[in-house]
Amino acid sequence: MTTDEDRDRLAEQLVGLPVYELVDVMRRVLPHYTEERYGCQERLILATSYRCEEAPDTVLSLVAWPDRDYYDGGLGPDQGLWEGGPCSTCEIDVSSNAKRGYCPACDTRLGMT
Repeated sequence: MTTDEDRDRLAEQLVGLPVYELVDVMRRVLPHYTEERYGCQERLILATSYRCEEAPDTVLSLVAWPDRDYYDGGLGPDQGLWEGGPCSTCEIDVSSNAKRGYCPACDTRLGMT
């Protein structure tokens, strides 16, 4: 069991990362919490929410994992989560810092705009 201080230290380290590195860390952690039972799968994923005063509807988008093979082991460019589009398989909206990634919901390889 970890203490509050242990979790605070870890949180401080994570807050210090740029978004594209945080996404890569979460790509390494969150899949370990996937559960399968009765033919169904439940995954922990990252998402963004976007909302403006002029259009108060909240838009949710899943954060795609970077396609490290495409980027020769790298994470893609550090440009915020501005790339996006729908997943071609599950049709969920995704966002990414890079144009190439994987849908965190269904593992489909993606090309985003």
